[in-house]
Amino acid sequence: MLQFNDRVVLITGAGRGIGRAHARYFAARGASVVVNDNGTTRHDGGGRDPGPADAVVGEIRAAGGRALAACCDITDASQVSEMMTSVMREYGRIDVVVHNASVYAPLGSFLEARVADLDRILRVNVHGGWNVLQAAWPHMLQQQYGRVVLTGSGAGFFGRRKDHAYSLAKAALMTLTKLLATEGENAGIKANLIGPIAWTENSQAQGIPPLMEKFAQPELISHVVAALASEDCPVNGEMFHCGAGFVARVFIGETLGTVFMPDAMSPEGVLARMGQIMDTADFKTPANSDRSGAHLSASVAAANPEFAAALAAAKAER
Repeated sequence: MLQFNDRVVLITGAGRGIGRAHARYFAARGASVVVNDNGTTRHDGGGRDPGPADAVVGEIRAAGGRALAACCDITDASQVSEMMTSVMREYGRIDVVVHNASVYAPLGSFLEARVADLDRILRVNVHGGWNVLQAAWPHMLQQQYGRVVLTGSGAGFFGRRKDHAYSLAKAALMTLTKLLATEGENAGIKANLIGPIAWTENSQAQGIPPLMEKFAQPELISHVVAALASEDCPVNGEMFHCGAGFVARVFIGETLGTVFMPDAMSPEGVLARMGQIMDTADFKTPANSDRSGAHLSASVAAANPEFAAALAAAKAER
């Protein structure tokens, strides 16, 4: 049975919903859990209340587990720094960060969307995640070990109709996952992302179908998060859509494409070859932009002898 004994797990937005399920789950499997929740209103992130975090800590301790409440506004880097100082004072390490905290905006058309909502949602989802991970990162580097699980969304993977700001913020976390995975891979740190579907008050407000109340319990997401947060996790920089017992890999790929000689390229030529450009019968899934660039260079070199010679000369000079 997968255990997290002697591991310290920090979960943002852990006072309610999916985050609460994660906190209880990790504690039941032996982890010391930092329950971060500012106790804000679910919709707009306003106000502050230590009650939700304290309640979850109470539940964990009553069951014999170890937990620390952190009523901290993750959009404020100074508060996050103080939280991390408290974590290190209490436990001496930080092994896992699960960034789950999120807020949302009412659904509506793009013409009705407000930039104020975009700013607010980015602050919690993106700036907040950035602050917490940047505070944990030096400790993970020193340990030469760490696990990061970010919470994206199907809205971020594919875009959700009438949910513009939330979709955009969740999409940004996809890139953050890739960046952290690349930077941490030689330091024993792995970063992955989930896009969960679960029956919570937030998801109800965002239009989850009522049938999911029976089938999409938040605890089902915790199984996936625990796998990605474990020492045995075999993947890095990956993304997963999950809910109601379903788990699927989501990936960013590019087709094999086509190459034009510069003096023969035209918009008409691009349109004429659009079928080949769009063909997904074979494709690449670059882990980062360097590998995507390598695919481009190799493709151009195979079709353009002059470029191939210049590329070989550049490599020889390194």
